[in-house]
Amino acid sequence: MLSTRAVALFALVIAVVLSSWRGADLFTHPVEAWVPGSTIEASLMGILEPVAGNGNIRLSVTGDGGSGRSVLILLESTAAETAPTLQRLATSALLLSPEAGDQLVIEQAEFARGVAGRPDAAGWTELGLYALLCSLLAWVGFRAPADEAVSVSQDTPAAETKTARSDTAEIIPAPTAPRTVRQADPDAAALVRKDPARTASILRSWMRGEGGAA
Repeated sequence: MLSTRAVALFALVIAVVLSSWRGADLFTHPVEAWVPGSTIEASLMGILEPVAGNGNIRLSVTGDGGSGRSVLILLESTAAETAPTLQRLATSALLLSPEAGDQLVIEQAEFARGVAGRPDAAGWTELGLYALLCSLLAWVGFRAPADEAVSVSQDTPAAETKTARSDTAEIIPAPTAPRTVRQADPDAAALVRKDPARTASILRSWMRGEGGAA
């Protein structure tokens, strides 16, 4: 069974990866510099941009069919060779007529590409929630071992603790009593004085292992 620490640390790794990916997307995603302002501009943009290349064109359409239309197209310098094609497509798509007062102007320019964006309020809130989640998981993951150790020590019975201590205690042998020298039997001393020859004979028989009593 997985412990609380293992689950929390695994979830922490996932949360860190997701928050890093989301933060990188919010901070590095380029900001769109221009979007069509009207339906006719969006329609014309859909026709001309595939020819000029994605992000290489900006345009503006003003006026109406009665008083003449003015169409301004800004073209990226690197796509300058597509200018004649763009002129023909724009003229045909909008049915432009110089006799009716319509004008079409194509200018070349160098566009500043989208710079790294800044998260809006919703983005900052999302990143804050990720940071809070990571902090909570880190706290649970690194505090879990200490809490489990305290729980184990509290659940251990006193008898088991006492037994563990007694098992690890060093066994000290009991001191042995000093030996005392046995005093000579008074009867043996009297026998030595009375009959030295017999005493010597008894001692010799003991030494030979014959045993026997005096």
